[in-house]
Amino acid sequence: MMMKKTVLFLAALFTISIAVAQKGKVTTATTLLEQGDPVKAKEAIDQAMEHEKSNTWPKTYIVAAKVYTKLYQKGKDDKGTIKAYKFYQKAIELDKKGNHKGKQKGKYKKEIGQALLFFGTELTNAGVEAFNKEDFETAVLAFDGLLELNKNEYMEEIQGEKVDTAIIFNAALAAYNAKNWSVAEDYFNQSIDLKYGGGDAVLLVHQMYVEQGDSTNMGSNLMRGFETYPEDNRILTELINYYLNTKQNDKALDYLNKAIESDATNASYYYARGVLYDSNKDFEAAKADYQKALEYDPEYFNALYNLGVMYFNKAVEEMNLANAETDFKKFESKKKVAETTFKEAMPYFERALEVKPDEVAVLESLKTLYYRFEMMDKYKEVDEKLKSL
Repeated sequence: MMMKKTVLFLAALFTISIAVAQKGKVTTATTLLEQGDPVKAKEAIDQAMEHEKSNTWPKTYIVAAKVYTKLYQKGKDDKGTIKAYKFYQKAIELDKKGNHKGKQKGKYKKEIGQALLFFGTELTNAGVEAFNKEDFETAVLAFDGLLELNKNEYMEEIQGEKVDTAIIFNAALAAYNAKNWSVAEDYFNQSIDLKYGGGDAVLLVHQMYVEQGDSTNMGSNLMRGFETYPEDNRILTELINYYLNTKQNDKALDYLNKAIESDATNASYYYARGVLYDSNKDFEAAKADYQKALEYDPEYFNALYNLGVMYFNKAVEEMNLANAETDFKKFESKKKVAETTFKEAMPYFERALEVKPDEVAVLESLKTLYYRFEMMDKYKEVDEKLKSL
């Protein structure tokens, strides 16, 4: 009987010695890391993570995370930081469970939280570096990992609740470039809700829907974008194009009328409605709305430019009618009408040029008009400007 107890006692000592030996690998890895040898530290920590006596110990994965972070920094493992993130996750998971008896829960909470504060910078840098190398999938993993860590209670206890808007937007961009549409959509929507990324976020979501042929969500996304960024003419243009392409002109007009009722001094609303009328070839209604937009914003470039284009195109049509006449007097009469309309276009282009002095489209239009009316001094001035550009 005594012999049996002795054997059991020795077996217990043997088990304890194995556990100590394996945890010793963690200590060895820590020492080697401090000595600046992450490669040998990796050998030790990998053995610790493989052995059943140490692969349930939170400390093992805390050290593993630090070793693999250093391997990434030394250029020894391109995915080292991503692996480190997973090790920190594992350490948190095990620390919450406690030991095999369910005790010592949260023993390493402070140590892990402090480590994560520094690791966040490493994960950010890894994401940026991967993005610049066009390794977008790795960039997504890095940015997504950082956002998940920021929400973790181990981090929140130290730094408080944190919403990193820039990282959310970067995660969206990385997922977009990786064509990971579901992840990109989620992060872009978060960015738009947080009003980060401006109209770019809205337009990238729109482009994503275009690439997927998802016409169902295009309208609602653009409408939300227009309501959030009413001054962004790119969104206005896409919204109007969407309604025109889907033959929903009445719906677009109804929406713009309601928008004007709620904010009668918003130049963008009048401009948007003017574009809609312009697309429907309703010259007078479009002109009235463009001019209304200019009442509230005299330097509204697009309204100025579009008015100039409208008059110019109308003059071209009138000139075509004149050229179709075989009767000389009728030709002369209609030609004068066209010439008058061409002249009406000129001041709008000139005002547009004051707002954007280097806009090539405006300079080309004025060059044509100045030549037509033999205004050679102005013609040469515009011509020289175009050549310089």
